[in-house]
Amino acid sequence: MAKKKRITSSDKIERKLTKIKKKTLSKGFWIRVSLSAFIIIATVVTFILCGGLYVFDAFKPNDNYTSQDFEIHYIDVGQGDATLIKLPDDKLVLIDTGEATAGETLVNYISSFMNNKRFKVIDYLIFTHQDTDHIGSGKKVLEEFQVNCVYRPMQLSQYEILNNLVINVNYPASTSKTYSSLIEMVYKEPNCEMRYSQMGESIVGDRYEFNFLSPWPELINDNTKNNNFSPIIMLEYNSKKFLFTGDAESIIENKVAEKYGYQLKADVYKVGHHGSDTSSKADFLKKVNPTYSVISVGENNQYNLPNNKVIERLKNVGSQIMMTAELGTIIFAVNENFEIVILSHTAPKYDVVLIVVIGFVLLMMVWGIKIKKKKRQRK
Repeated sequence: MAKKKRITSSDKIERKLTKIKKKTLSKGFWIRVSLSAFIIIATVVTFILCGGLYVFDAFKPNDNYTSQDFEIHYIDVGQGDATLIKLPDDKLVLIDTGEATAGETLVNYISSFMNNKRFKVIDYLIFTHQDTDHIGSGKKVLEEFQVNCVYRPMQLSQYEILNNLVINVNYPASTSKTYSSLIEMVYKEPNCEMRYSQMGESIVGDRYEFNFLSPWPELINDNTKNNNFSPIIMLEYNSKKFLFTGDAESIIENKVAEKYGYQLKADVYKVGHHGSDTSSKADFLKKVNPTYSVISVGENNQYNLPNNKVIERLKNVGSQIMMTAELGTIIFAVNENFEIVILSHTAPKYDVVLIVVIGFVLLMMVWGIKIKKKKRQRK
C-alpha cells in the first residue's frame, strides 16, 4: 500500500491561503464585471443624450454639397428665425432676420451665398411679425443688400401713424420701436415695394408658387397677439410643398385648418413658434402631416424650447425632427428627379470618438490593462 502523504501545518496554511485567494479573485472578477457594465451603459447613455444617434438618422446629409436650382436654407441664427430661399429663376427670398445680435452671422451667410452664386439682390424680404427674434437684424439686411420688395404684417408702425403715411387702411397699431424704425427704413429705401402679408397674396415664378393662406381681415383686430399677424405661407415647387407659419398660434392654425383642410399637407414644415406649445397642435399637424419638421431654436435657450409636447406630437405623425440648435444651418433642395434632398448641415454637437475613447480607457483601467512601450534598441 502506498503511503499517504503527510499533511504538514505549512500545507494547511498554503491551502487556506489558496482558498482565500480564489475567493478574493472571484469577488474581484465580479466587481470588475459590474464596473464594466456600468461604464458601458454610461457610455451608451451619454452617446444617445449627446446626439450620437444622428449618425444613423435617415436625414444624414449628402457628403458632397451640390448646388441645385431650388434650395431652402434654414439659417442657424440662435433663438430666432431666418430662412433663405433660392428659386430656379435666380430670385432670392428671405423670410425673417433673427435677433439684432445675429446680424453679422446672417449678413455673412447671405453675402457668401450671393457671391458664390452671383446673386445681386434679395427679391423678396418677408417680415412675418414684429417680434425682435424675427425682425431684429432687418435694418442690417436692408443696409447691406438691395431689396426689391418687402412683405410686412398687417400692423401699422408708429412712424406711419405720426407722419400720416397710411390712408384708407384700418389695421391695428404696433407700439414696437424696433418695428417702427424698420418700417421707416423701408419707406426710405429707393425702388423698394412694400406689401402686406395677407391671404390672397402670391409670388409665382418658374415651377414655383408662394401662396399666403392667412391672415384675412376677420382674424385681425386690436386685441390680436403679435404672433398671430404671422402669415401662413405654402411654397410649392415641382409638386414638393414647404410650409411656413412664423409664430402663428393655435387660434390661427385652427382657422386655417378649417379653411384649407388637407391642402395643408407639406413635405417640410417649418415648426411654428420655435416649437412652443402655443402652436403645432395635434389637429393641425394631422392636416400638415410633414415628412420633415425643422425647428429654428437656440441651444440651451431660456424658454426651454422646443416643448416636449410638440416633439411628441411631431413624432406621432411620423415626422423626422431637425433642429438648428443641434444641426446648425439646414439646407433642403429638390433635385432633377423631383426628390427632396438634404445638401448640408453642421455636424451634431457631440464627439463620438471622445466618448468611445473615454469609455475604452475606463474599461482598461478596471481590468488593469497597461500599454507597454517598446524600448528602443541601442545601435
